[in-house]
Amino acid sequence: MRPGDWSSDVCSSDLQAAEAAYQDLSARNFEQFMQHLDPKLQAYFQENPRVLKKFASAIPKEHIKSKTLMSKRMQSEAEYKVSYEIAYPKNLVQYDVSFDRPNGSTQINNINIQVFGE
Repeated sequence: MRPGDWSSDVCSSDLQAAEAAYQDLSARNFEQFMQHLDPKLQAYFQENPRVLKKFASAIPKEHIKSKTLMSKRMQSEAEYKVSYEIAYPKNLVQYDVSFDRPNGSTQINNINIQVFGE
């Protein structure tokens, strides 16, 4: 895969880390969520707990209707993104998780959640 290409071929450990982090964040299980993060991102959220709580509160509480997965190696070979579009009855969530490398890095070095809809 060339830098910047999208692919649905994602390593299972990357998927497991991204999905477990989303579940922990959705459940507001912050201590468990932090274990998925690299030390720099852990430190950021420890210094900025409001940002962490803002991400968690943005996640809809309804059941997920569908989930679409994409992955992208960024222009920098040192970053790899797993991106989900998660559909809820009244919202669409874009959930982006970045790792330092593809295929086997389970520590998240960046995360973003955007909610669209009601």
